[in-house]
Amino acid sequence: MIDIHSHIIFDVDDGPLTIDESLSLLEESYKQGVRTIVSTSHRRKGMFETPEDDILNKFKHVKREAADKFPDLTLLYGGELYFTADILKKLENNEIPRMNDTRFALIEFSQMTPWKDIHLALSQVLMLGITPIVAHIERYAALEFNGDRVQELINMGCYTQVNSAHVLKAKLFGDKLKIFKKRTKYFLDKDLVHCISSDMHNLKKRPPYMKQAYQIVEKDYGTRRARKLFEENAASLINNEFL
Repeated sequence: MIDIHSHIIFDVDDGPLTIDESLSLLEESYKQGVRTIVSTSHRRKGMFETPEDDILNKFKHVKREAADKFPDLTLLYGGELYFTADILKKLENNEIPRMNDTRFALIEFSQMTPWKDIHLALSQVLMLGITPIVAHIERYAALEFNGDRVQELINMGCYTQVNSAHVLKAKLFGDKLKIFKKRTKYFLDKDLVHCISSDMHNLKKRPPYMKQAYQIVEKDYGTRRARKLFEENAASLINNEFL
């Protein structure tokens, strides 16, 4: 499998705190069958502003350590870009990373960003010649159970991603992720998802869940669909190919 949304670099955002925690995340992901991971540490003005050189140097550190433990695990570089006014200029000037140095960029919003703001922001990114991959579409209230809006974003040229944790079946009581899981099933049922990724941050609260999610998608939608969502589409994107 290929995971295009992850937080595996230590001490740069709300992901792992130490190199050992980074390697533990990679080990769990590897056990679940993932063989390529794109590192997408947060870039968010006012919240996650670690200098780019620091993020890149720590990524190289993680990559060196991982190469000894998991020689057939490929780590690639990217970022999860929270859309603010300065993001456009930084993207245009190549000050922040796209996905594996391709035409694609992982873009996120706050859960309550209005529809018109999401639409305008993604239009502006597209005008730069960069194709947005909209991170965890199931989190946004503006897209809740609204297939027409998501289809409009796809028609504009965007791609969509949902989190593996939200593919899992909802618990009957006390499941804080229940609404995200319901939205994810809705988007999967309507075939509005291009990639399922982990968005893993740590093993305690936000582990990968890639194997479990794959098994659910394979059971509910078939092996061919599972391969597209967990491997084939992601392979095209990291190789700079449109779907």
